Amino acid sequence: MVGKRTRSGSNSSPAEPNRVSRSTPASRWAWRAWRRAFLISALAFLLGRASIDHAVAPFALAYYAVVMALAGERRAWPAYAGILGAFTTSVEGGLELAAAIVLYKLVHRVIFRRRTADIIWAPVVAGAVGFAVHLATFGTSLTFAEALLAFSQGALVTILALIFLQCIHLFLGQELSRTLRYEQVMSVVILIASVIMGFDGLAIRGVPLALVAIDWIVLVLCATGIGPAVSGAVAISMLSLLSHQASLMEVAVLGFIALICGLMREANRFAVAATFVAGVGVLTLAYAHAYAPLLVQMSAAAAASVLYLITPRSLFAELRSFVPGTPEHSADERSRAERVHALMTEKIHEVSQIFDELADTFSDVSGNDYRLMRDLVTQTIQKTRDSVCSLCPRQTLCWGREMLQTYNAMKHTLTNIESAHGRRAAPTPELRDRCIRLDPMMSTLRYNLDLTHRDYKWLKKMMEERKLVAHQLAGVAEVVRAIAKELEMEQKTLLSDREKIVSALEELGLYVNDVRIISLEPGRVEIEVVQPSESAHETSARMIAPLLSGILGEHITVAKLHVPPHGGPCTATFASARQYQVQSAAMAIAKDGRPVSGDTHTAVDLGNGRYALAISDGMGNGERAKQESKSAIDLLKRLMKAGFDEKLAVRTINSALVLRSREEMFTTLDMAVIDLFHAKCEFLKVGSAPSYIKRGQEVIKVTGNSVPIGILEEIEIQTIEVQLLPGDVLILVSDGVYDAAPEGAEDDWIQAALAQIRSTDPQTLVDELVAMAVEAGHGKVRDDMTAVAAVIERYQEQWAAIRLPNVPSLRSTERKRRMA
Repeated sequence: MVGKRTRSGSNSSPAEPNRVSRSTPASRWAWRAWRRAFLISALAFLLGRASIDHAVAPFALAYYAVVMALAGERRAWPAYAGILGAFTTSVEGGLELAAAIVLYKLVHRVIFRRRTADIIWAPVVAGAVGFAVHLATFGTSLTFAEALLAFSQGALVTILALIFLQCIHLFLGQELSRTLRYEQVMSVVILIASVIMGFDGLAIRGVPLALVAIDWIVLVLCATGIGPAVSGAVAISMLSLLSHQASLMEVAVLGFIALICGLMREANRFAVAATFVAGVGVLTLAYAHAYAPLLVQMSAAAAASVLYLITPRSLFAELRSFVPGTPEHSADERSRAERVHALMTEKIHEVSQIFDELADTFSDVSGNDYRLMRDLVTQTIQKTRDSVCSLCPRQTLCWGREMLQTYNAMKHTLTNIESAHGRRAAPTPELRDRCIRLDPMMSTLRYNLDLTHRDYKWLKKMMEERKLVAHQLAGVAEVVRAIAKELEMEQKTLLSDREKIVSALEELGLYVNDVRIISLEPGRVEIEVVQPSESAHETSARMIAPLLSGILGEHITVAKLHVPPHGGPCTATFASARQYQVQSAAMAIAKDGRPVSGDTHTAVDLGNGRYALAISDGMGNGERAKQESKSAIDLLKRLMKAGFDEKLAVRTINSALVLRSREEMFTTLDMAVIDLFHAKCEFLKVGSAPSYIKRGQEVIKVTGNSVPIGILEEIEIQTIEVQLLPGDVLILVSDGVYDAAPEGAEDDWIQAALAQIRSTDPQTLVDELVAMAVEAGHGKVRDDMTAVAAVIERYQEQWAAIRLPNVPSLRSTERKRRMA
């Protein structure tokens, strides 16, 4: 019984939910489509009724032209409701609008039959059609006033169409951005005012529907704030003057009431409606001094308030999401940014996975060496058979019934030849008994074996380069993953932290345009603050940076300041101040006073709290050696700034030098990477001279014994990590300085020389050291000499932190968040 119930459930009951789930999105889409079509039809109907003093009616034709241009001719059918609206006012007006729409469609098809229409031409064509049709309604007895009226009709159609182009896409569901520019907001207001003009002549119990519509629109706009409410109320009421639906006093009343209700944007809707009705009553009584207009205005305000109270909250939220400065707009923009951010992070993760798969593909060389040797041996035997055995009468026997024995005999003979190391090798007994052309067989085997050794050498090198490419691809994948991780960390930054920073700035009396939090990781803080003032550097250094230092509990400094050349808001980037700072200097002399030295040196801030010193000594001297050392240093800086690991960067440079030329070209590399947060130094020694650390009177020697880069496909990279202390001086030298030992000096004369130098200034130190090296050679520079020195000092804080009692530390908030 249980089994039967289970089968019956699987056959019947799941079918209904599946059918409902499939139909729900379709029904929802259909409802939205019909709702949008109804909205377009309602707007067209009211615009068809609208006119200016019953003389010109440009609204419906301009509306139809814009809808047709944006939605297409097939989807513009709801706009035909404008013709029905025009017929409700007068038959002549309906016929004129119908004729104008038909003529516009014909002209549009003729002009843009062979090419795509530019949307900017739609208002111009619509204006010309409106002028021609309105002019034709006057017949042959045409006066100057009537011609001017027809010209006004065409001009207004063009102007209104250009205005409607700015906002019709909102009603068609084609919004490209959730942020409306000021001109777009005003175009929406003008469209609404034009629609309200379509209520002319419609009233319920003596209360004009136009007044109710105006009051309701003003109440709705009050939910967006003071600016849109006041500008919308004034613009709508002013345009209503054209159809005698309002007076100048009513314009002033609506503008003032919109100001008051706009201030109450966050208040209860009942309070806003009550304030609106009371304001209309008091101000109307102040200028009307009569009961009749007061009753009309109060009735219209009361009816509009009822409509306002029953208006769905979703409409207000949707409207506010288009207005910059509102919380809904900020939340919507943040949501869109988070979606784009998440999509970007996902794509970056996919890219990193692609690089990982490529790295796995190139690194998959397991068993390839054995297969390569087997294939080359088979190829050698095949070539020998084709050359020697093709004309032999025993070919059928040797390579037919006894093929395996013949193959093994030749393979064993190849082993004997290879073991002889160039001496004459004897064939195996199996081959001597089997082959009747032994001499040509042995000579051909030796020749083909030499070719096989050459092929194996290059194929082996290709396999090694595949491994190197795999390492490089894996390094790229690691860099891409690190970028994706940074994006994820940025995405997880909470909005409350930003709000706390903004409120703290406002408490100090500083008002900024925007605050963007890139990272709040201790020691890796990065925050961008957009300030409206052009001269914001002083404010950033004296107030914002100390305030952030107090909030974050660590010293924050101004890392970068971007000021537009032609004025405008400036962007200041605040970052964690490093615990240590480095001052470096260098001294270089070319061999025999030549203009070009073969050595290249650099001292560069790699970002993210790392500082690198490097010396590269190219083979030989002059321009050629300079090119080799410079290319190695330049590639090293680019790779490490991109985030490559130091060892992988050096291996990549080695591969580039090996593959770039067949000539013997190599260069040494001596590099020291200093962590500015913990004062740890990592030395990478690749065929270079020793490095030194001068700590007071003590001199510490750091050595390595690897070969230079560019010689071997696989190089050993030695890394030595040393903890530095404040005041330590780090010295790197090239071979020209190290080998310039004075006569009678110890093995390492540089240690004794550095101990004698009293100065800790980097420039003075390298100048004296190179001068001593030149003096050791009796004034003759036998090789290029380069020395680089750097002193490590504690970072001096530029200001004290500002701590506000009402602003909690973000570090404590983050700690609580992690505990939760």
